[in-house]
Amino acid sequence: MPRILDESTPIRPDVPISLHPDSLLGIGETLDAEGTLGTSVLAAAREALRSGYDLFGRMNEAERDLQAMADPARRRQHAAERGGRTDYSDNVRMKNGKPTRVVDAEDFITAAEQAFARVSPAIDRRMKELNGYRDVLATRVATALDHPARKTPEGLALAAEVRAHVKAMKKPEQRMQFVVQAVEAGDIPTVAAVLHAQPFLSGLDAPAHAVVRSRAAAKFAPVDNAQLGATEAAINHVAASSSALVKRYGDILALRNAPAAKAAKSLKALEGAGR
Repeated sequence: MPRILDESTPIRPDVPISLHPDSLLGIGETLDAEGTLGTSVLAAAREALRSGYDLFGRMNEAERDLQAMADPARRRQHAAERGGRTDYSDNVRMKNGKPTRVVDAEDFITAAEQAFARVSPAIDRRMKELNGYRDVLATRVATALDHPARKTPEGLALAAEVRAHVKAMKKPEQRMQFVVQAVEAGDIPTVAAVLHAQPFLSGLDAPAHAVVRSRAAAKFAPVDNAQLGATEAAINHVAASSSALVKRYGDILALRNAPAAKAAKSLKALEGAGR
């Protein structure tokens, strides 16, 4: 069983499940291979998600407790002859489809700012780690698809002959079959000659060239190639989760524009007037 579930973070109903560390389960098996770089990738991605998940939940708890202190929102239904509209008491905003009265949230906002200032850099560091791991894996795959002698005079001449031979084939499917057979046979000089040049030099179009590279990567660097794809998926996942956290944080900062918050600031300014 993959070790991805060994450290469990309780699931909260008030936080998007996509922020939970175990939302990486789909790529966890690929990365959680002992002795590979993938374990470091998985650890960094899980830690980034764990930090965001915890902060998101704590912000929700704080706002919930803050709103519990407020008077309930009151609704007034106007008579039909007066339009039949519904009014709510002031300082009310919709939260999860429910009218909720907003109280002075300055202390809450300040606490959220301080918490975000602590957690955000930690997530950024993990993202930097992930990008570094991706670059290492990409380099490994690229190296596996090359031949040490390709850049020598003899290697360059051989590569040119290989590409000319492939391009001389009359049908596109013949060219593709020839190169794929070279991949399956482990003929790295032939494969490298095709991959490390523009597709048209071998008579291939860009999609066919991409297919060849994908099959070659799976053949010559199976673990690193699979973990490269999983790492890119992890980076995208953490980035999306970070965006959700930033949006939640932005919603909290927006409370400063609520009438109660503005009134509290005005009162504090009035208290200090003339001093």
